[in-house]
Amino acid sequence: MERPRAGNGSRSKGGVVIAILFVVFFLGNSDNQMISPLLPLMAREYGKAPGEIGKIIGPAYAIAAAIVALLVGPASDKFGRRRFLLYGSGLFGLSLLLVWFIKDLNVLASTRFFTGLAAGTFSTCSTAYVGDYFPYERRGTAMSIVQSGYFAALVIGVPAGAALGQWLGWRSGFVLFGVFSIVTLALISLLLPEDRHRMAEQRLADNITRRFDNIRLVFHGRAQVAAVIGGFFVSAGFVGFIYYLGAWLTSSFGLQTGQVGLVFIVVGIASLIGSIVAGPIADRVGKRPIAIAATVVLAALLMLIPRFGWGAGLFASLLAASIAYAFRQGPLHALATVLVPARAIGSLVAARITASQIGIAASTAACGRLYTESGYAAVGIFSAAMTLGAVVCIYFMKEPQANAFRE
Repeated sequence: MERPRAGNGSRSKGGVVIAILFVVFFLGNSDNQMISPLLPLMAREYGKAPGEIGKIIGPAYAIAAAIVALLVGPASDKFGRRRFLLYGSGLFGLSLLLVWFIKDLNVLASTRFFTGLAAGTFSTCSTAYVGDYFPYERRGTAMSIVQSGYFAALVIGVPAGAALGQWLGWRSGFVLFGVFSIVTLALISLLLPEDRHRMAEQRLADNITRRFDNIRLVFHGRAQVAAVIGGFFVSAGFVGFIYYLGAWLTSSFGLQTGQVGLVFIVVGIASLIGSIVAGPIADRVGKRPIAIAATVVLAALLMLIPRFGWGAGLFASLLAASIAYAFRQGPLHALATVLVPARAIGSLVAARITASQIGIAASTAACGRLYTESGYAAVGIFSAAMTLGAVVCIYFMKEPQANAFRE
């Protein structure tokens, strides 16, 4: 089969690919991360504690993303990532625009399920597209830039959603990103290179055999299994923590929704810089050691942050944690994509994202209960423990030799 490749003469096209996938990551993460500062507003309307709201809408989104990743990953190995990114953009935009009309909390959770289906498609196909398009020696840089869309969401998306939420009501942020999703749909349609794989005609039995062989490759060794399980611990160790950060800042220090958005701007800028810097460093030093070191630092900081009062220490620890998280993500995802042959990248990414979304569902539910019953310090301890689990998994993800990734 043929896959799009970033050759020596296609640097400008590679830049377009990175830019569009950056926008996709920005969009998907802005929607989910802006819930953190909006939770107090949502809780006030529905007459529930922020932890109770989070336990309802967080798992619905994550479970949907986990389900769709299992389906879209293998399917995109055959039909291409671009097609599913188009489908995802349309569903994402529609589900967000519908939030404006929803009053019932259970209906909102159901709508978030469909948003999660689209978000899972974004994560799976964007990561796999980078794995297809860029050779491994350049993949760390490309992956770090694309995934810095996550941190750009903290700088721009979350504050924008928080400001609109305080001004026009919490639903307005969802409408904003619903409109932006339609713009993203147009960008993908017009500018992202077609990657439909040109496969030789095969008998049905051969197709079925290849599909099961890809699944076998995903779980055939210790490194591959560690990559999948690591997806659970990476997300469980951070998403629950950030999900209730806004509620903690509001209840403990009296911050308004817009002020919480400003905190996310500062944290996001540090993360964005760290993400961009991490890629080239990891390409030179090695992706595995960078990911391990950053994860160890992150675990320590997640336990310490809830113990700080308002002041320089709190901001310094938040900045350090965001940089550590940023230094881990791009190199770790780049490393994971080289653990299987190119034809099974989508299947591996799907398995990792499914595990990741299960981790998100578990952590948002568990941290919601911990936050309500024991406070944010308990959330920090839980998140640190999950993050240490990620360290163990990354340790077993063996860095390939220089000639192992020549595809």
